[in-house]
Amino acid sequence: MSLPKTTDAAAKQILDSTRVYREYARAKREAERYQGSIFWKKVGAYEYLAQKVQGKVTYSGARSPETEREFKEFKQRQDALKQRLRKLKLSVESCQRLNKAVRAGAVPTSVVDVLRRLEEAGLSEASVVLGTPALFAYGQPAGVRLEEVSSPAHGNVVEEAKHHLQVLVHASESAVQAALPSLKDDVDLCVAHAGGGGERTYYLFEFKFHSKHAAQKCIAKDAHWRTVATEMAQSLEHAGKFEQVVIGKTGAMATMRTLDPKFFALVNQTAVKVRSASLPDPELLEWQAALVESLISDDLLIPKLPEAESRRAASKIEELVFKADR
Repeated sequence: MSLPKTTDAAAKQILDSTRVYREYARAKREAERYQGSIFWKKVGAYEYLAQKVQGKVTYSGARSPETEREFKEFKQRQDALKQRLRKLKLSVESCQRLNKAVRAGAVPTSVVDVLRRLEEAGLSEASVVLGTPALFAYGQPAGVRLEEVSSPAHGNVVEEAKHHLQVLVHASESAVQAALPSLKDDVDLCVAHAGGGGERTYYLFEFKFHSKHAAQKCIAKDAHWRTVATEMAQSLEHAGKFEQVVIGKTGAMATMRTLDPKFFALVNQTAVKVRSASLPDPELLEWQAALVESLISDDLLIPKLPEAESRRAASKIEELVFKADR
């Protein structure tokens, strides 16, 4: 398959900026362990080492050489991380300006914005992006400009990403409820329970952007992913091993966690094979699968899961979801 490539300048900028953003995200995750304040709390005749995070105070133990060392190390690391994050934030902002200048990114702004909100809400690491937007995570490191790839009958193969985003999230109900106000800001969001129980549950987040009519058409085309998510969420989470810093059209960056590319292609192929008559656009799914397979066969994209494992998971979905649902 002949595919349009990114320019040399854009390819170099993608490498540089994604490396900086990964380090920024890593430092932010480490900084979460050093949130709040640490201090000595006098209780009666004793002093205890205490840490306060979001109004909750926890105690580590009475004052001793060990807790004094813990106090000192915490303060030093907290200060160092604050300085590191300030510098990295400036580097990220500079990279984002350069990204826009060389047209390094193609991900719709609305998608990047949602991914950033998931990061800020602490839900990113427990998320798996489904459907068409995942193609950006595959095409960008392969150096392919997906916004210029079209199928004969359908047109642009990533058009749906402008209007609709599905994200499977495995989190506690309290974490989801706390995140909803920021996630719902300026977008139409539907949240459905997708199975599981106990401390953490699976939720399917469906975001609609821009035209509601266009979004509804896209939702119909990605309906097979909704079916799989609600019936086999754990399998999708296990297959969600592919992680990529993606770049938007404005240059903004975010981390996308999505399905292993081989698994993505196999599920699309299986849906077409078993349920072609009921799919609104089987030709689009075939083209998306062929695109991903082409990137893999040309060694431009490396799957994270062993192929045999992806095939077993896809076969299980075929038997338990697609055939059972007919």
